[in-house]
Amino acid sequence: MKDRILTIDKRKWIRLGIFSLGGGILFAAFDRCGYMLKNYGSIWAVSENPWHRTIWMRILCRLPAYTLAVLLLLLAVQWLRTRKETGGRIAQAWQEMTKRRYWFFLMWTIYFISFLPAFLGGFPGLFAADAPNQIGWTFSGWLTAHHPLLHTGILCGIFSAVRALGGSDNLAAAVYTILQMLAMSGIFAWISRFLNREHAPVWLQAGTVLFLCLFPFHGMMAIYTTKDTLFAGIFVLSIMQVWRMCVRPEEYFSGWRRLLCGGICFSLLLLFRNNGFHTIILCAPFLLVFLRKYWKKLLLLLAGIFLVYQAYNGPFLKMIGAEEGNPREALSVIMQTLGRTYAAGGDIRPEEMDVIRPVLDEETLALYTPDLSDSIKNYFHTEAFQENAGEFLETWLQIGLRNKKIYADAFLNTTYAFWYPGAENEYLEFVCFDIEEGNPDYPHVHMEPVSELFNRYFTAVGTEAVFRQIPVLREILSMGGYFWLMVFAALYVIYRKEYRKLLWMLPLWTYMATNLLGPAALLRYAYPIMLAAPLLLFWMLEKQQ
Repeated sequence: MKDRILTIDKRKWIRLGIFSLGGGILFAAFDRCGYMLKNYGSIWAVSENPWHRTIWMRILCRLPAYTLAVLLLLLAVQWLRTRKETGGRIAQAWQEMTKRRYWFFLMWTIYFISFLPAFLGGFPGLFAADAPNQIGWTFSGWLTAHHPLLHTGILCGIFSAVRALGGSDNLAAAVYTILQMLAMSGIFAWISRFLNREHAPVWLQAGTVLFLCLFPFHGMMAIYTTKDTLFAGIFVLSIMQVWRMCVRPEEYFSGWRRLLCGGICFSLLLLFRNNGFHTIILCAPFLLVFLRKYWKKLLLLLAGIFLVYQAYNGPFLKMIGAEEGNPREALSVIMQTLGRTYAAGGDIRPEEMDVIRPVLDEETLALYTPDLSDSIKNYFHTEAFQENAGEFLETWLQIGLRNKKIYADAFLNTTYAFWYPGAENEYLEFVCFDIEEGNPDYPHVHMEPVSELFNRYFTAVGTEAVFRQIPVLREILSMGGYFWLMVFAALYVIYRKEYRKLLWMLPLWTYMATNLLGPAALLRYAYPIMLAAPLLLFWMLEKQQ
């Protein structure tokens, strides 16, 4: 009996060691590749130092430290899973409070109040990114699906109403910001409600409240007028829907109320960003296999979502006279790889250039910027690409086979801020944009801080990103840190053989995959992953049902 126990323990430790080593390799690779891209612009740079001459030697040097770190984290999560709640006074008081009828609305109020410092420091809100163009284009008579029409309609509706009543554009921006703050604080309250009803540890519930209230980017995104804010909130509601349908399918599919709720969440997800539709489509086959017992209702739900998407992109656009979005938005990888190959003097043959030139000429390719595809994308000839897409893609692939290292560098340079915590790319500027100043069709919003103290604080965090100089805090406030959390969570549930959990983590991965094909790595794109962090922690700690 004793020998059997020793054998079992030995197997457990061997398995733990294998997963620690595997995780160590992954994180050492992320760390060193990101470091090389940040400092040299290429993972293939060669150093004179014999200890880290190549990227492979650099990864090997970091491997022991990361293997040990993963080992300790695996043990720490396992300890957290097995420890019992002490039931102390604080825990009891929390549980009693959550039973009150007004608790949800109390949390809603608390979260709304937590946004006020950002609102007062950046009044009337961060009117930046796409919002000025969304309104300006529409009021100028150009209605385009380049940006989500639902979000554009909300913005334009508010600005039209406020202007009609004689209000200023600053007032219109403030009205939109307050409404968005109300929506996001309600979603935050729903996250707390979810964790409470699913009996998450009290420390995680309380920690989530602190995270949602004190993490500065939550307040900044709540007052940011880009569609990414509401999309992030809807995304988290949607992955909670996926969790419910996978964990308690007999309850979820027993009636139509939950299906309707899921349909609304998923439909809003795709209406606020095209990434939402791609996220759902990539998850659909796995959901159908796992929930094959309920395939009819699930297929009906997915078909309904698909019909909404098709109706939106077809009859609806024609009915309102809107122009379809440009498909070049999904081709950033092609633009960046060709641009870097041309700029770096890679091997592109004359006959291949003849195929590429109608879509991307030499002057456009020379505009290549490592971390942003917009400089090339703005001059990409979509019509020429569509006329000869097959030959163009074949040529692009042939060039890539001869310039593998350049293609790899091009892709990694555009995306590394998503997965490397030490990146110094743009985070979230605390500003307002006033473009086309002399054009009355465009909105003219100017930041008028109510509190200079809060303005200085959020400017330091967002625009100046001073936290990059502070270890640990730099990782907590970085996009890459949350990507690493995703990787560790997947590693842990595989280590625990809780494979079903991968299914409700899948939307996080499919969404991130769509971002890796995008034009840049920006915090507003990664924000849904950051907002979902408490759920990832809960799924690791929860025993598989």
